[in-house]
Amino acid sequence: MMKSTFPALGKFRAYLNTASLGLMPSSVLQRSNELLINVIDFNGAVNSVDYMDEVFLKPVLREAARLMKTERENVGLSIQTTEGLRRILLSLNPRRGQNIVSLDTEFPTLPALLRSYSTRHGLELRVVKNRNGIHTVGDIERVVDDDTFAVILSSVNWVTGQRLNLRELSEIAHEHGAYLIIDAVQQLGSLRLYPEREGVDALSAGGEKWLLSPDTGAGLIYISRELIEGAKPLTGLLNMEPPTGKWSDWWGLPEKNPWSELKPARGARKLDFGGGPPYLVAAAFRASLELINDVGIEKIERHNLRLSARIIDEVLSAGLRVMAKGSAIVTIKTDRDYTEEDRIYRELTEKGISVSHRGVLGHYGIRVSPHLYNTMEDMEAFLEELFSVMGG
Repeated sequence: MMKSTFPALGKFRAYLNTASLGLMPSSVLQRSNELLINVIDFNGAVNSVDYMDEVFLKPVLREAARLMKTERENVGLSIQTTEGLRRILLSLNPRRGQNIVSLDTEFPTLPALLRSYSTRHGLELRVVKNRNGIHTVGDIERVVDDDTFAVILSSVNWVTGQRLNLRELSEIAHEHGAYLIIDAVQQLGSLRLYPEREGVDALSAGGEKWLLSPDTGAGLIYISRELIEGAKPLTGLLNMEPPTGKWSDWWGLPEKNPWSELKPARGARKLDFGGGPPYLVAAAFRASLELINDVGIEKIERHNLRLSARIIDEVLSAGLRVMAKGSAIVTIKTDRDYTEEDRIYRELTEKGISVSHRGVLGHYGIRVSPHLYNTMEDMEAFLEELFSVMGG
């Protein structure tokens, strides 16, 4: 079934690189074509945002809410991860002199975003240093105080695969009146993440990895009710409430004053684009989220962790090390120098085993990231070739 659902699997002996780029299900074609045919043939009111929202935007938001066990009003469509985080941050107004807490091993786009945001608002940026590649909740807690505006970090690290305890972090942040804002791109779709249960105030996740919507620009955001109430985003027009209930009923009114005050939209749409949403992105993303939800995120998590555990057990038995446990990412430390390890990675690639070679701040390894389309046979193929190219 999976080979027909994911045609790209046939290109590899084992595709174990979802933490870099997920594979796209063939069902995306149907959903995307539904939109394109409607627009090309002008089927339905494709010139109406009311119609397009109902037919193409609301379904993907329902699937996103279903995945995170929240309400549709708490989720929104984004353009991958960074745009979603940027939109969340720009809707908030920290006080000059407050601080932001993050981690030193973050994916480089998050430091770039937080540096510019901190400079703009006069914030101190507190970067928690790793201990042998790993961060502890205790180390994070020590730098959070009553002047902390937000703790902003990845729930699963892109290099090590470390999975942080979000419930503990939210309790620490909220005790000091701070937000917990999460980059969830390496967790959402591979493991359970229910932000309301974890106390997360906001998160953003691109669709290109575990959410199985690569190269479409897809992503989603979650916003808590409390953050929605306090958010003051820049408004366009379509993140406002339609004055007459529907935008199509308002356009022709002669008494319309373009400078009149409109009410912000309810829920996460308050932070929306302000202009017309990218409906084609929404249509494609819907198919990917439907597949994940139909399989079930709890089942996917069990499957991914079982495959990861097989890799971990075997490499530890062989005297190698892994950077962290607990997520669908396993990064293997071969204890070879970087050049030699890069040779191992490249030989695996040549043999049809797709993995990644990743490093940060002196820590590096071969990153393996199985997902729902992988089997135990894929793990055995990877392990066989790994030990072969290592000379063992």
